[in-house]
Amino acid sequence: MARRSRGTLNSVAGLIFHCLICAVVPVRTQTSVQDVAGGFSLTPPYFNLAEGSRISSTATCGEEDNGNPRTDLYCKLVGGPTVGLTSQTIQGQFCDHCNANNPEKAHPVSNAIDGTERWWQSPPLSRGLRYNEINVTLDLGQLFHVAYIIVKFANSPRPDLWVLERSVDHGRTFTPWQYFAHSKQDCIERFGKEPNGRTVRDDDQICTTEYSRIVPLENGEIFVSLVNGRPGSKHFAYSPSLQEFTKATNIRLRFLRTNTLLGHLISKAQRDPTVTRREHPSLRCYCMSLFNDRTSPGLHCLSLPL
Repeated sequence: MARRSRGTLNSVAGLIFHCLICAVVPVRTQTSVQDVAGGFSLTPPYFNLAEGSRISSTATCGEEDNGNPRTDLYCKLVGGPTVGLTSQTIQGQFCDHCNANNPEKAHPVSNAIDGTERWWQSPPLSRGLRYNEINVTLDLGQLFHVAYIIVKFANSPRPDLWVLERSVDHGRTFTPWQYFAHSKQDCIERFGKEPNGRTVRDDDQICTTEYSRIVPLENGEIFVSLVNGRPGSKHFAYSPSLQEFTKATNIRLRFLRTNTLLGHLISKAQRDPTVTRREHPSLRCYCMSLFNDRTSPGLHCLSLPL
């Protein structure tokens, strides 16, 4: 994106986030003290499922689709600095470059789960509107029950439209866990879901508009609970449908549209070279596991392979 072509700058930064698929699970097993020998109700341990998992993306800023390095210019939605390098400010926007060959400018998808403040970043939309649609997939390596997922975006807004998906067959097929849309109309027309509806059944797939607002422009979070608020949440061990609903071997974030404040349209009408470089969400993810699928709820607290 750092190249000039026909008098305009290649533009738009993509999704930028840290992804922690981790086990920070405050959900207790529902076995009573009478049910466990010795009179103790066990709680699964807390651990980060993302760390140690395999992660991949279908596109990354600073890389060609074939993996070769390239230079991409991107600009943030927030205004540029009043002091510092003038080369980083273009028409009032703070801009920078991605390049997979430069460790200081590379944003590989592994950054999303390495526990640091680094992030993964998708390509700018100046490379093509097809980069609105990008998948980030985590391979957990085995079957887990997942209770929570937390996604934190770095120097970009949260995505406008996307789907959180899971696989129980090691990535061969995926089904939705939850839908995210900017408007109620998107929930209805894109996903066929009632917007912001209540969970009536343990395996309901809801569509929420809560996390697709343009603000905050940076460091926004998305918190997804796959257990709390569902009918079987207080008796997880006795709800086969909720147990089935929370199972996953793979987790996929299927991004469909980024938040650019309509920058891709403004740039064409007003010849603004910065808006289509504006960033997708930057990603940090967190997933939380109740327990390994091979353990028995209420009787074992290990969340490790047996």
